[in-house]
Amino acid sequence: MIDTERMIRLAGRRELDAVAALVADAFAHYRGVLPAHIFDPYLKDSCDFASRWGQADIAVLEMQGCLVGTVTYYADASHEGMGWPSGVAGLRTLAVAPSAQGHGYGRALCSWCIGRARQDRAHALTLHTAEFMTAACKLYEGLGFCRQPSHDLAASSVLGFGPGLADQKIIAYALPLADAGHAPDH
Repeated sequence: MIDTERMIRLAGRRELDAVAALVADAFAHYRGVLPAHIFDPYLKDSCDFASRWGQADIAVLEMQGCLVGTVTYYADASHEGMGWPSGVAGLRTLAVAPSAQGHGYGRALCSWCIGRARQDRAHALTLHTAEFMTAACKLYEGLGFCRQPSHDLAASSVLGFGPGLADQKIIAYALPLADAGHAPDH
């Protein structure tokens, strides 16, 4: 087994375009799943690392000098703007390059975030995803994340498109960190 923990590091500001390109490549297959009025602003938001700089840590996983994965970590998920309370950490924009998928890199990036949340003494590590992202849901559930329906959102409220267009449910998960306190809904 490869020790991916040593390959995970914080991205440098000059790498943000490369990280955005990795995310665009990883998320490209959702273009056929989501209508354009959802996919296009979702991809733009997911790739907007410059707006997160200074509020969150953007981690990358590097293999043989190439970026193959990324995740954004919020020490305080309330800064993410997705409705989480203070006291919980947040995970966002987990992406692995298509050519690197299936090797456990997504799990390694999640584990890195879990370690950071424990270090930060967060009550839980939280995230949002969508039900059609079945591999992501399976990964999160396998790591012990539990659904938090009270924190589910509509894509229209996050991405700002108008009523009358098809919407997408954004589902919430939290990993309670027992040694740090309680989950957000308890």
